[in-house]
Amino acid sequence: MRQSGMALISALIFLLVMLLIVSANLFISQMSIKSAQAAQQQLLFEQQALAAHLSSVSAATSDSSEVELAEVSRCPASYAIWSDSIIQCDVLTLATRLLSDDSRFATSYSSMLLRQRLVPGEVLDVE
Repeated sequence: MRQSGMALISALIFLLVMLLIVSANLFISQMSIKSAQAAQQQLLFEQQALAAHLSSVSAATSDSSEVELAEVSRCPASYAIWSDSIIQCDVLTLATRLLSDDSRFATSYSSMLLRQRLVPGEVLDVE
């Protein structure tokens, strides 16, 4: 009777150890899945932010755009001498910042743009 009791206690200890090992593996698997999902959500958020920034950049290059831009200077030095009367150029900075609804993800993109326009009716005098 005593030997069967020891065998039963040994079997129960073995089952308890196996249960702890299996539950630890399940916990690690769940943490791995949550980590992978968070990384995937971050990548999707960054892709959405980049798409929004690129659409803002393409909208800013058109003359009729009403995008919020910060004007840095009027004309760069390489254009200032000969083109002051016939070409208008703007050096602009465009920034896009996004924060997710739950404030877990944040990203930002910035670009500098040189926008050039010909002044209507102006002609370059060549002597």
